This record gives sequence, structure tokens and C-alpha cells, in this order.
Amino acid sequence: MNNKILLKNIVLFLFPLLIPVFILGSFAIIITDKYMKESITNVNLNTLQQLEQQTNIVLNEMHLLHLDYNWNPEIILSLQNILDSNYLTLDQKRNLKYGRGTLRRKDIATNYIHSIYVYYRNDKGRVLTSSSGVQYIENMFDQDWFKEFNTNSTNDELWIETRKIAQYEFAKPDPVITIYKNVFKTNAPNAEGLIVLNINQDFFQNLISELNHYHSQSIFVIDENNNKLYGNAASDEININDLSLSNHQDTYEVTINNKNYIVNKFQSKDHNLRYFSVIEKNIIYFLPNQLRLLTIAFVVLSLILGAATIYYLSRKNARHVSDIIKILNTTNQNEKELIKNVSFKDNEYQLIVRRILKNYISKNNLEKELNNKEYQLQSAELLALQNQINPHFLSNTLAIIYWRAMALTGEPNKVTKMLETLTDILNFSLRIKNHTVTLKEEILHTKNYLKIIRIRFDQDFTINWDYCENDLEERVLKFILQPIIENCIIHGSSEEEITTDIKVKIKNKKENIRFTIIDNGKGISSKKLNSLLNELDKDQYRTNHIGLSNIKKRLSLLFGENFQFIIRSKETWGTIIIIEHPLEHSNNQEKNYS
Repeated sequence: MNNKILLKNIVLFLFPLLIPVFILGSFAIIITDKYMKESITNVNLNTLQQLEQQTNIVLNEMHLLHLDYNWNPEIILSLQNILDSNYLTLDQKRNLKYGRGTLRRKDIATNYIHSIYVYYRNDKGRVLTSSSGVQYIENMFDQDWFKEFNTNSTNDELWIETRKIAQYEFAKPDPVITIYKNVFKTNAPNAEGLIVLNINQDFFQNLISELNHYHSQSIFVIDENNNKLYGNAASDEININDLSLSNHQDTYEVTINNKNYIVNKFQSKDHNLRYFSVIEKNIIYFLPNQLRLLTIAFVVLSLILGAATIYYLSRKNARHVSDIIKILNTTNQNEKELIKNVSFKDNEYQLIVRRILKNYISKNNLEKELNNKEYQLQSAELLALQNQINPHFLSNTLAIIYWRAMALTGEPNKVTKMLETLTDILNFSLRIKNHTVTLKEEILHTKNYLKIIRIRFDQDFTINWDYCENDLEERVLKFILQPIIENCIIHGSSEEEITTDIKVKIKNKKENIRFTIIDNGKGISSKKLNSLLNELDKDQYRTNHIGLSNIKKRLSLLFGENFQFIIRSKETWGTIIIIEHPLEHSNNQEKNYS
């Protein structure tokens, strides 16, 4: 008997423990693994986006040069005359000095620019350089760039290649990225010149080193012809052709030399460049793998400790139950003798046996509990009755104050207008018991409230209503407009004497109705807006934003997840609040909550 009870208790307690621990452990492993992988992917893509932004800044230098030397007639004519002239006039020397100085200043001020060449087709074979002014091409150590000039070309896009430039014959060549762009001299059909911008590759390598997050991570950039433009040292060990460049996914896996790699790719929108991050899977997922192993170890340890605890308690309980059964099976003892035999080390078992023997105690306790619940129910009904009486008492009192104020002045005044409007608002709250009202009733209630706001604050504001008369009988959530417009007036108004303009747009979208409230107030900073949204998402009723929180909770109670509650704001620009909820389901929901 004892062994059966022990086995039964172990089974009953162990399986309920195993199931939740197994489920929670599995979810923890899956969620942690997914979160870490998404986080790592986002970090890599963000790194590539930052690299793309810096590259666009560099490429923008070419667009600025192109604006001067392709579209500015004065610069074009002056430089063309200088390149064609046998002897330079005083004005041409000044213009040359200014033009070279402009390029030289850009070269010196921008650390990533190696050199700049501006070439217009001329019989002298001359070119304007940022380092030496006007030079003959045949005297330059760097002449490879001139091969890119084609008088029949109609290409108006820039193109890029990697080169090495030696300033002198004895000097070590500098690795550069050269950006080319044809010059058409405003309306020419074919290229009549070429702008060459040489960028130091060291700039991009240093930039990649700053953005690199993992050891042995390869980061590089290739052009539309799959030519590598620049990258870090680790990228030299990767064969670009092994990366499945035709794959259109942003993140995918490849196997190279029996090693799995994670590839993150980012396609530039402005230029035909692709940015890659390649890292071995075991390295990038080292932390998620460690967390997975720790989670598994924690689950196994929890199961072992839980099983050991359950075995100990089950064995102990089985022994107590066996003793209780022996006592109950004793039929030749009276009640007092049975009580004397109840002697367990654990008081709870002694209490169980005593209550079994004295069952009438439980009956008395049950009667007391029922009496206590009946008393609490009566108290709740009394409180509900008081809450029901108080609003009606307040409404009647407001009516008395209204007539007394009218009697004192003999004519309507601001006080009577406020009392009259406030009485209408209170009657609206008491008269309509449903959670939804017609759009006409909601608008009328909001306008009544605005009358009080105008008298109370003497504040200058305008309300522009935009809705269709055919939608006035549609049923909408009660008190959906007044709290939001009140926030626009009180919290959205600027400290400067600027009229607060509020636009309320109501649109019927067949199955849904959308409210859009826009104001031109001081707006909300991004930090405060995030704090506001987080506070509204919390499942609590105490909040500093009672009106907005109340609306959102009532929407959730009536429509579940089938609604929209959006807040957009920018400091000094104003705020937009968009609320959308169903129309056709509102009546059904109303029956459930009325």
C-alpha cells in the first residue's frame, strides 16, 4: 500500500512539473536564440548602412565637382581657354590660381581625398590637377586615368575602379579608389571632358575598423561588375565568387571549405554598390550557443532538483497517509481515543485527521463564510445604490444653482451658460447607459464641453470639423473625442501667443470609422512620446494620462485587438492622434458590456 501511494504521488506531482518546465525551457531557448540572431543581424546591417552613408558622403564630392565643371559657364570657359592657350594672360593666371586653389583647398581640407583631376579636351594635352595646377598629361606619373576618357561616350553616371598612384617614380604607390564622371559642357551629346576624384583606400579601411564588431569579420564593397572596391584585411581571405552573389536575401548562409558563414548584404539605393559582411557562423553565434547550453543546463538541473524534492515529499506524504488510514480503520476506539492516537510530527496531518473526526466544524465554518459573503453582497449593493444616487443628486443641484444665478442677474450670463452646458454634459453621461453613441451625439457632447473650455480659460483656439452628414447616425465609442481635444487645448497650447488650431477629421471606411485629431501645438519630444506610449501600454489604471489611457482601455474592452490607437508628434510642430474602430461589430460588443 505504501509503495502504491508513493508511486502515485510521484507520478501526479512529477508530470505537472515536467510539462511547464519543459515548455518554458523550450520557449526560453527558442526566444533567446531568435532574439540574439535578430539582434546580431540588425547590428551587421546597421554597420553596412553606416558604411553606405559614409560612402555616399564621399561620392557626393564628385557631384559637387560636377556642378562646377559641367554646369558653370564661367568656370568651363575660363578653364577651357587656359588649357588651349599658348600664353596665359594676367586674368587667366588669376583664374588658374583661383581654380587650382579651390581644388587644393578641397584636397587639403578633406582627409580622404588623394587628388583631383579636371580635364577638358584640348590640343595641348593639358589637365588641371589639385596638386600641381595645370600639367601636361605626358609629364604626369599617373596617366592610367586618361584611358577612361572616351569622346564617343554618352554615359552621364559616375563609375568607380581601384588603382595605385605613385606621385614620383621612386615613391611607393598609394592604393586609391578612383571615381570618374564625364563632362558634357551643359548640352553636349558626347563627353567633352572628364573629372577624376581619387580617394585614399586607407580612409575606408580605418572606417571599417571602427565599425567592425567581431573578430575575423570580413567587410567589403563591390560594384555592379562584382569588382571589389575596398574592404578590411580579413576580406582579402574571402573569394567573392564563393558568396552566391546572385542571392537576393539580405541575410543567408554559405559553406566555404567546409565552414559555414553568415552573409549580410546591403544594396545601395543611390549607386550600384553592394555592401557585404561575412563572418563564420561559429564566431557570430558563439554567445547565443552559450546561452542555449546554459538554458538547457538550467532546465535539466531544475528537473533533477524538482524530481528529488517531489520524491522526498511524496515519500513523506505516503507515510502519513498510510498512518491516517490505519487510524481510520481502527473501529474499536471512540472519538477521544482516536484523537489521542493522532500524533504526527507535521501539524497539518494532525489537523486533517482532527477535522475528519469533527466534520461538524467545517459545517459551522461554511455557514459563517456564507453569512460573511451575504453581508459583503449587501454592502456592495448599498455602495452601488449610493453611486447611482450621487450623479442624479449632482444634476438636480446644478439645475437649482442655474436658476439661482439667473434670479440674481436677471439674465443669462457666463455662469448660467457654463451650468447649462455642464448640465447637458452630465445628463448625456447619465442618460446614455451604453458604451457607444451616435456620432451626432458624440459631436454635440464635445461641442458642449468646448463651450465650457472657452468660458473657463478664455483661450484662443479654433476647431475645424470635417465629417459627412450621412455618418451622423453611425455608432461610435462614447467619450472618444472630448478627452483628446481637451489635451490639445490644455497641454498642446504653446507658451507664445499663437492661436491653437485643431482639426477633427471623421471618415467612414465602410467597416471601420477613423478619427484624426490634429493640432499645431508645441508637440511632444521623442523621449516623452516614447514614455507616454509605454505608460499607455501598461495594464494599470493609475496613470498621469487618464483621458488617453481611459479611451485605449475602453477600446480594448469593446473591440479586443481590432482597433488602432496611434500618436504621432514632433516638438514645436504639433500632434496627430488617429483612432480607428469597427462599426459593424459595435452593437454586438455593446450587448456584452451593457
